[in-house]
Order: sequence, then C-alpha cells, then structure tokens
Amino acid sequence: MSLSPPASPLLFLPSSTHPRLLPSCSPAGAELQSVPLLARSPSTNRKYPPLPVDKLEEEMNRRMADDNKLFREEFNALPVCPIQASCDAASKEENKEKNRYVNILPYDHSRVHLSSLEGVPDSDFINASFINGYQEKNKFIAAQGPKEETVNDFWRMIWEQNTATIVMVTNLKERKECKCAQYWPDQGCWTYGNIRVSVEDTMVLVDYTIRKFCIQQKPQRLVTQFHFTSWPDFGVPFTPIGMLKFLKKVKTCNPQYAGPIVVHCSAGVGRTGTFIVIDAMLDMMIAERKVDVFGFVTRIRAQRCQMVQTDMQYVFIFQALLEHYLYGDTELEVTSLESHLAKLYTPSPGAGCSGLEAEFKKLTSIKIQNDKMRTGNLPANMKKNRNCSLFPCDILTAPCRTVSMPLLSNVHPEQNLLCVRYFCTVCTEIYISARVCVCLQCWRWPDRDFLCVEYSAGEGEGRGHPGCLPDCQEPQTAETPHGADTGKGLNLYI
Repeated sequence: MSLSPPASPLLFLPSSTHPRLLPSCSPAGAELQSVPLLARSPSTNRKYPPLPVDKLEEEMNRRMADDNKLFREEFNALPVCPIQASCDAASKEENKEKNRYVNILPYDHSRVHLSSLEGVPDSDFINASFINGYQEKNKFIAAQGPKEETVNDFWRMIWEQNTATIVMVTNLKERKECKCAQYWPDQGCWTYGNIRVSVEDTMVLVDYTIRKFCIQQKPQRLVTQFHFTSWPDFGVPFTPIGMLKFLKKVKTCNPQYAGPIVVHCSAGVGRTGTFIVIDAMLDMMIAERKVDVFGFVTRIRAQRCQMVQTDMQYVFIFQALLEHYLYGDTELEVTSLESHLAKLYTPSPGAGCSGLEAEFKKLTSIKIQNDKMRTGNLPANMKKNRNCSLFPCDILTAPCRTVSMPLLSNVHPEQNLLCVRYFCTVCTEIYISARVCVCLQCWRWPDRDFLCVEYSAGEGEGRGHPGCLPDCQEPQTAETPHGADTGKGLNLYI
C-alpha cells in the first residue's frame, strides 16, 4: 500500500501556528484543569512483600474484608513521590499550555525528549514519561491524552520513538468533559506537522476498537491503536476479563522490533498506570510465580507521579491477576479447536477427571458476592424469580425506565413501582459487537398477564419482543420444561 506524496514539501510547524484540524473540545483561553487527588490516610510506612501466586486468592479475600479496609491501607502506604524529582521543563511558561492538568507533570529525568524544531524554543517538550516494564527498561511511554495544541507533538513522538502500538484507555469525552483530543482522522488522510496519518482499517469489538494507521514522513510505517472503550466514567470495569483480553491482544500484536508502547488515558497516570502494572505483573507471574504490585507501583511512581491513582484501580489490578491465575486464557483460534477439544477429553494425570470436567469445575467455583444481587433479593421481587437460587447481578440487570402503563394485576399500588423496575433479566454482550443480548427467565404473572420486553440500545428506539410464559399453575425450577402462553399485553421498557 502506498500513499501519494504531498504536493509541496512539509515542514514541522510549532503547535501555535498550525491550523486546527479538529473541533475544539474546550473554549479558547480556558483555565488549565487539575486532577482531583484522593484524600490519603496517614501512611504507616509498612512494607508489603511479593505474594506467591498460590496465596493470591487467600490474600485477596483477606484484604477485601470490611469493605476493602486492608487494600485501602496498602494503597495509602504507597509513596506519592519515592524520589526528589524536578519538573523544571514542564513548569516553563512556554510549556504550561501543553499540560492538560497543572498537577500532572513529567519528571525531568524520565520525560520523553522530542527533537528540537529550528527556531521554536522548548519544542522538545511533551507531557510523556518513559516507564519500565517487568525487567524491560523503557518498555512503555505513559502520556497524557493529546490536546489539540499537542497533537502534532504526539505524532512526532510516535515517529521518533519508532512506536508501533498505541494503547488508549479513555474515551474522547466522559461526563460531557473532553478527556482527549481526537488525534486521528475518521477517514482519509490528515497531516500533523510533517507526518501524514491515514486510517487503513477499523475493527470495533465489544470492549475495544482496533485502528490501523499508516503514518508517513519519508518512508511509511504501520501503527496500530488499541482503544479500550469499556472503562466506565466512574470507578473501574465490573470485571477484569475484557481488560485481560485487551492486554493479550496488545502483547500479541506489538512487533518485537518496535519502540516503546505508548499508553495514554487523559492524565496518563490512573488507567495508564493500571494497564502497565497488570502487564508487568502478568510477566512476573509467569517468570517467578509471584507478584509484587506494591513494589512495582512504587518504582514506576519514581518515573511518573500518581501512577495508579485510586484504591479502586489498585484493587482492580489484583482482581485481574487473580482472574488470570485461576482461569487462565481460554481464548483459542478456530483452527486449533479440534485438537484442543481432543486434549480436554483426555484425563489429566493425577486429577481423576478429564480436562473438560476440570475446566467446568472452575466455572462452578466462581463466587458471586451477595451484595451485588440486592435487587433480586428484595421481598417485593422474590416472587418474580423462577428459581430462588438464581439472581441477576444488579449491574447486569437490564435497565428499566418507568413509563405510563396500567397497574399490574393483583399487586398493591404501592408495590407497582418496585415491580416495574425489576425483571429477572441479564444483559450479555456479543463478542464482535457492542450490542447486547437480554437473557431472561419465563414466568407466569397473575391473571395470565402477558409481559412484553423491549430493550432500547443507546438512544435509539427498541423493538418489542413477546415474553415466553409457562403454561402451568405452580412455580418451576430452572430445569423444568415449560410451554408458551399468551394473554393480555403489558408494556415495560427494560
């Protein structure tokens, strides 16, 4: 694949003189923001040694007791800045506008230096820092999300550092706030400074999007962006499974010859640090059969401030490591399915069962915390559950919105709102699409009312699908077969 050369020679232009290529995220002259930092309890100066992987589950349960009390203590014991480090370059008046947040600045000793542009003072500065991986120096570059004024510098860094992989762990806007400027074209080709960027391919999956860029200065290179889109606006993902699959894809696709992997969120410290720590600890888990989250976070905080920003992110790291240790990587290529299945049917030495049985036992051992299933356990909703041992997790229950409708038959008026807001359903995602399937039980409502379930994805209008009701008089277990029934209509939005 080749791109036609530009009609005229291109020069590096200082950010202030380059025309804006993308819509503004914030009004001109807006004051620089600061990242809100959590209030910290007094540190105990306690040390936390590495954990053997076979003790990981036990330690997780112990530290998560009493609402993660021990995890919070451990997180608060992390040094904010392990060394005396200066941020002179980032603090220069000429560079202040290049920083997205006034309190997240790169240290001088670990910052990425760009090549200086002739006649442009301090053009070597970008808010980005080299970060070590597990036994690999400068494996990563942790960067802030580019601002409109720094998009040119961002691509210059990608080119000069010979980066082949970009990891993006933020959305462009969250909570109606601009978190990152869009630094790539939706289609076609854009020129940033003297670097041309064209989108060659885009693949949208349920948890992340993969974009392949061709970047060209003199020769051309292929750069792949992995954009994790499932991080919620608040907190951390409900499960680490999506992040683990995302990280595996990044590790698999990054070429050995390439320079540092550029990882960025908005500030380049919280989610960015979380991704880097999980990557490093998975490598350590394989090499040493132990993990040292506390020690590794301490070390990378000496390279960039506030890496792993919240205690929730710190706990999420442990959850990801435990998930990988207990269940491993079960994803495989279709071409290897037949041989893999034959291997699973073979009895495992000393296990007394086949690999398939052992794998299924792992599924049945997964523990769901009762406090995550409160809605289904409410007295007003108990009679809606076909099997009283099966409840949907609150966060996965199909969301309801109240609409004008007749009252449910034989239900006290005061209980109608609770009844409307809960139905035993679970949203499950499709691997190659952000659309969701709604899994629901079938149930007999009083007076043979017929329940129609309508799920609206995003802001679009959903389509009604009739529910399936058992033709029987008594509650059934999950194993009891049942037939379909019809009756009067009742509309709910789920």
